[in-house]
Amino acid sequence: RTAAIEAAAEEKPFRIEKLRKSKPVSIKGDEVKADEDMKVYKKNALEYGKSFRGSYTNKDTGESVFIGKNGLKEVLNHDYKNVEQLQSVAAIPMIIEESIYMDSMPNTDNKVDAEKFDYYVCGLKINGEDYTVRAVFVTPKDGARYYDHKLTKIEKGNLLDSLIGTTP
Repeated sequence: RTAAIEAAAEEKPFRIEKLRKSKPVSIKGDEVKADEDMKVYKKNALEYGKSFRGSYTNKDTGESVFIGKNGLKEVLNHDYKNVEQLQSVAAIPMIIEESIYMDSMPNTDNKVDAEKFDYYVCGLKINGEDYTVRAVFVTPKDGARYYDHKLTKIEKGNLLDSLIGTTP
């Protein structure tokens, strides 16, 4: 764990409020070339994502996170018939930079060569529609990598409000 992530883990109530006050990242929703054939659409999303392979820095923790082909493929492995999931690939660099750290979990999946998974959350607007993104960064021996993300079709503030009174 980096010192910044260690410090962030100590301030969980603050993290939720920080997330609530954060501005969502925004994309038009037409960055990835659409296609009637969802397999072609998925391929277009992968090709689009390859254009920004490299490292990006998360503003919340200062962690440098690498986007590679495997991370892009993982994002496209589930919900690939969902247009918003395909379009969200265009927002990955901004998701890395703007998301708020929430928690870390040790890796218990022997299929993934990593020490831990770090969970980040941010708001995302796709063509004006609100989503909440839960992003996962994985930490193998050679530094943090973008592993996956999942969209929830609810604005982050509304999502947080819905959790009030529930078990942490």
